[in-house]
Amino acid sequence: MTENTAVDTAAGTAAPHSIEAIVATLEDAIAVDRPRRDLRLTDSISQDIRLDSLALLEVLTRVEEEFGIELIDTPETYTAGTVGDLAAVIQSKVAATGADTGQAV
Repeated sequence: MTENTAVDTAAGTAAPHSIEAIVATLEDAIAVDRPRRDLRLTDSISQDIRLDSLALLEVLTRVEEEFGIELIDTPETYTAGTVGDLAAVIQSKVAATGADTGQAV
């Protein structure tokens, strides 16, 4: 992933809920059943990554487990056309969950 990244340069790692960390989680979730690839925020979920509806549900389930959020029953999840759109939905869900539980994100 090469664009719009937020890396903690002192530690050399992405902040836990940064777009970069979310995209890395997506890369891991997608790589379970297919070859690993570096995703770009502009990659189309259906055309570039070629996730059909079943594969997308599997990826969303893995991401839900990783971040403790709900994506599958969220309408904006399915309107996300690109990796960046989906990462933004995930980031907002993670932030809302942290706000709901009083935890810092």
